[in-house]
Amino acid sequence: MQRYISSSKERPTVSKDDIHHIKNVMRERRGDAFEIVFDQKIYKMEITSLEPFSYKIVDIDSTNNELNNDITLFYVLSKGDKNDFVIQKATELGVKRIVLLTSSRSVIKMNQEDFDRKKIRYERIIKEASEQSKRNVVPEIIGLYSINDIPSSLLCDDNYVAYEKEDGKTSFLYEELKKITNESLSVLIGSEGGLSEEEVECLIKQGFKSISLGKRILRTETAAIYALSILAFMLERK
Repeated sequence: MQRYISSSKERPTVSKDDIHHIKNVMRERRGDAFEIVFDQKIYKMEITSLEPFSYKIVDIDSTNNELNNDITLFYVLSKGDKNDFVIQKATELGVKRIVLLTSSRSVIKMNQEDFDRKKIRYERIIKEASEQSKRNVVPEIIGLYSINDIPSSLLCDDNYVAYEKEDGKTSFLYEELKKITNESLSVLIGSEGGLSEEEVECLIKQGFKSISLGKRILRTETAAIYALSILAFMLERK
């Protein structure tokens, strides 16, 4: 059943774009059903009319598909469409928040004005990915911050930075995650050029722990998906 995220914060409702999708893409008809996520609950709706479009609540489901831990992805900007790809996949993997960063080795350059303009597209990607993956909440995306100046208010209980010069063994991260209970977590992924030693040292001073994602050097988008997959797997097995 197709799921949509409520376009209102006051009641479960769908936007004009959602209605277009229901009628013209999904080709739903009177009597068909769809879901609206509102206030982390799932409202099952039945279409009562197509012109004008109307629907009614037939059931409310409190099933929760969210991770038990809040996960933040700190992601250094990458070139091309990698940012869009990572934002989409991070949403599917259950992150609660995405924070975009700049670093000394960032290939792409973006200022706050650029981010504010692109944020609309990022939020659309997140909404669609949340609906596709049956999320109960829509992750927040914020930025733009320098990797050397991340506000302390954005840090989690446990913060990790993937560093390619770290020992290739993943046992440290495994042991760390085995101890996690209800803590919030974050993982920071650098750009194509990696992170400088000075940046990693700065992050460690802020409370980040340096981790390895294995012996192989991963592309930035692969590293983000791999790291979040590990977190989700370890946290959901409890």
